[in-house]
Amino acid sequence: MIKIRYAVFTLLALMLLSCMGESGDVYIYGSQAGVVRLTPEKVISLRSGVQVTSSEFQNQQVEDGDCCLVDYKVNFSASENKDANLYQVDILNYLPVKSWPLNSTPDTLAVRWDESYLDISIESGIYVDGYFFLYPEYKKYYQTQKDSFSISYDPLQEPVWDEITGQRCLQLYLRSTSSYQTGDTVFTTSTVVPQAFHIQEFIDNAIQKGYVSGDSLNFRLVYPEYFSEESAVYSWKYSDIYTILMDKYPDNLQNAANILNL
Repeated sequence: MIKIRYAVFTLLALMLLSCMGESGDVYIYGSQAGVVRLTPEKVISLRSGVQVTSSEFQNQQVEDGDCCLVDYKVNFSASENKDANLYQVDILNYLPVKSWPLNSTPDTLAVRWDESYLDISIESGIYVDGYFFLYPEYKKYYQTQKDSFSISYDPLQEPVWDEITGQRCLQLYLRSTSSYQTGDTVFTTSTVVPQAFHIQEFIDNAIQKGYVSGDSLNFRLVYPEYFSEESAVYSWKYSDIYTILMDKYPDNLQNAANILNL
């Protein structure tokens, strides 16, 4: 059983429930990756390209670019939600997700004693408004554990051929460190800790150089798989390709359910 630290949700699934007994076209969406924006008011941008908010959310202490997983209830029959791109909803749960900045100098040489060798499924990643949400899984996650991530790219890179798919793609380099207090023996197993990475500069650079094919941008992650003590270097692993569909947005939130699991 996979455990989600700080929250329990079905990984990447659109938890879409009809609310029986309530008037109108009412649904609950669970664990949606979102990015906070402050204009035209405090809103949460979703993968679908639309935004949600509530009167209570206007009083919440958030900053532009804050990342989150959000559960909310929406009534599509409400007058304010007819043919809307900004939906008034009831926010049921707001879980902050740590975000990490992008570096323009890949670090592939430094040896770190606390390097964390990640178990990553890029297929579960979600791109939202300049941020890439990733869900690394830890076989053991200690009670006092602290994680740090770095993501980087080479602005001068050219697309490489992916041997498995035969597609051209760009590369992002991902590294992580973990530490916990000496003597900590309390841990959970198969624990997923959501993270978000601000990759807008990477996308803008790819667009400027003409590396976006049609409306899509392919990339893969490069990250350490293990450290070879004999050669004193890391062995690097390549993820599968992830495709960002630049303008794959529906007309409204109801239609978004059709594209959330591409």
